[in-house]
Amino acid sequence: MGEVILLSGRRRRYRVVYFCRGELQQLLRLFSRHVECGEWLDYSIDTDERAAVFCVYRRAHDAPLYEIHKIGPEGHCSTHFLTIAGGSIIKRSQRIDSLLRMFEPPLQAVP
Repeated sequence: MGEVILLSGRRRRYRVVYFCRGELQQLLRLFSRHVECGEWLDYSIDTDERAAVFCVYRRAHDAPLYEIHKIGPEGHCSTHFLTIAGGSIIKRSQRIDSLLRMFEPPLQAVP
């Protein structure tokens, strides 16, 4: 007879990091505003056990203009967010709404 193997002991134990519904709504709202202005054209979302990444592109075949990372909790650190452009970290934050403020247009005086 065959041997019984319990799969529960052999499965990897990690949690995949995802954007929650509210975070995804904020990201897509920001994306749609920039699409209206003609600045952005495409986006992609990637997830793994360490981070979730939302990338925006000027054209579909270009490198991403911005990468917005949600880094999952590791050890004693809580979840945090990063914005990366051209391989450099532009901004870090504990909250996504404060991170996305950097994409808001500056205020201008009305004549």
